[in-house]
Amino acid sequence: MKVVCPFCSYKALITSRHILNDDKTIADLYCICTNTKNCAATFVYTLAYKHVLNPPARTTADNLVNTLTKEEKAELQRDMFA
Repeated sequence: MKVVCPFCSYKALITSRHILNDDKTIADLYCICTNTKNCAATFVYTLAYKHVLNPPARTTADNLVNTLTKEEKAELQRDMFA
């Protein structure tokens, strides 16, 4: 992940992070600017998960299988192992 210094637009280094919620979807990123000669600012970015664009394949398959009736699941299982 690339973090840019908000003051000089140079690349910044993430030195540590602090998780802010139990789901681990929000974190404070502690950063330092790599432009040590002219800037060297230290700052905190907040990183947050927003939403899914494409769910993991396993999750999608599990959700589809869970919508099947018992008979449909049995038929699928027979077809898979035939």
